[in-house]
Amino acid sequence: MDHEAYMKFVLENHEGLNLPYPFAVKLSFAGSPLVLGKAMLVISEEAYELVGAAGFVFGTGTHDHEDRDVCQAEVAFLLPEYRGTTLFIRGLLALIDLAAEENPDVEWFQFWAPNDRPELTKLFSKFAALPGACLQTVNEVTLYRIPFAQLAAYARSLSSIREVEANCK
Repeated sequence: MDHEAYMKFVLENHEGLNLPYPFAVKLSFAGSPLVLGKAMLVISEEAYELVGAAGFVFGTGTHDHEDRDVCQAEVAFLLPEYRGTTLFIRGLLALIDLAAEENPDVEWFQFWAPNDRPELTKLFSKFAALPGACLQTVNEVTLYRIPFAQLAAYARSLSSIREVEANCK
């Protein structure tokens, strides 16, 4: 993983991360996967250029990252022209697989999202509907907390549906 490329990409696109925090706090969120978890780059197969990045940590700041059964996404970003269902699912599956490989004991996946983006609320409502999922709103952001096994199964089912659709065309 090219840490420099990851940080450069995230910094160049920090306005689009939808984090309602000052720059220094965004920088902390963006950099923490390099120290406390894992980060990944999304490369376009056609142009072989960097089009996205994602990163997660194990544990939460509230518990000094000792609650390693929690995988918390800190960054997930795709350039607008590359956003779509297929790439979203592929990225989510890659993130899930990487998290499971790094920590087989992970039980929860969670992330914070802004409340003022209806398209994100609609997208994440599908995660919130999974068995055992819960939401907690604090000020202008919502915490989505999902059982890791449920999220993995859901993402794999979406991937299977997409594969069937592609083969039927």
